[in-house]
Amino acid sequence: MLAALVPAYMKAEITLVDEGVRKFDHAHGTYDVVGISIVTSSAGRGYELADYYRTRGSYVLLGGHHATLLPAEALLHADSVFTGSAEVTLPEFFADYCAGSPKPVYRSEGFRADCVPVPRRDLMQKKGYLKQPTILADYGCGNACTYCVIHSFWGKNAKRPVAHVIDEIRTLGAKEFLFLDPSPISDKEYAKELYAGLAKLHITWAGLSTLDVTDDEELLDLLARSGCVGTLLGFESFHEDDLKSLSKYKNKVEDYKRVVSKLHDKGIVVLGTFMLGLDQDTVESIRAMPDLIEDTQIDIPRFAILTPFPNTPYYAQMEGENRILTRDWSRYDSIHCVFKPKKMTPEELETEFISLWKESYSLRRIGRRLRYTPRRKGTTLITNIGFSIYAKRIEKMMRVSL
Repeated sequence: MLAALVPAYMKAEITLVDEGVRKFDHAHGTYDVVGISIVTSSAGRGYELADYYRTRGSYVLLGGHHATLLPAEALLHADSVFTGSAEVTLPEFFADYCAGSPKPVYRSEGFRADCVPVPRRDLMQKKGYLKQPTILADYGCGNACTYCVIHSFWGKNAKRPVAHVIDEIRTLGAKEFLFLDPSPISDKEYAKELYAGLAKLHITWAGLSTLDVTDDEELLDLLARSGCVGTLLGFESFHEDDLKSLSKYKNKVEDYKRVVSKLHDKGIVVLGTFMLGLDQDTVESIRAMPDLIEDTQIDIPRFAILTPFPNTPYYAQMEGENRILTRDWSRYDSIHCVFKPKKMTPEELETEFISLWKESYSLRRIGRRLRYTPRRKGTTLITNIGFSIYAKRIEKMMRVSL
């Protein structure tokens, strides 16, 4: 996406590196400008690379969620820092850079859909990625969950014109897509327009949603007719008080089973996410979760340890209660406990987290879940097997990162 914003007049050679899928010889070649995107858990690695390239004479840019949350910290390692959406500010930087007067900080207030270019997918290597192209239509979120970083980055209102989204999908020529919109039905009228447009393309896709998607029958019907075959829902907890404390007001525990059932009736597979470490969580309540998930008939569960990312309301709460244990950002990866839970020790939480993954992805549990999966059982089985492999690796991952 950002590569598409490099002005043609610069006649630049562009190298893309995703360290999640490829090794790269950083000592090979020199670069005038190096841009690095960081989330909190990768901040240390990002700073290491930034410092390295600055010693080699490159002009270094840092952006991404962590740079947005802590721009002053990021500026210690960069020549320019980008907060928010760089789609808005990167063209301004290049003009300043070519004029010899780049600014130390570029701030984007919210998001402008007219700034979104056609991504330079031609620069990406194929190996290491799913074959399905990824699409973003609505970047923003109308919710106000206290632990979330989305508002700091994109704001509430960040929608692309539906016609632009449809045109991009048509140009790709694929039949299966992944939508990465964090909260696509925050604006239900926009979502209805988008889903009606997708229905005409005869594609299939999976993406995210919120639990109120089943409250509007017209929206739910359009979702199914648009080609949606799977959706990720953030259930987060089976404790009503914890949901309220996080401002997760759309979630009602008593509605979980009904929501999943209505999605299954439309042939939509449900991937449900849950967070551990909330104030009502205990060792016993975590051990009860596999049965609760099975009773709710969630097809694919996923778990994370609640993480207080810096400069979020939840971080401020934990800091105010003197519950932050470390500011080693590498541990802010949603698999380590970085704060003091109320009803167990951090070590107990991490132990139960590992056990929950293993139990939920035992062959017995996978087999039971497949019985109520509405369709695409093969894909769902493969996803379950993938998570079962992850469940076996997670203990090693936690040990290695210590």
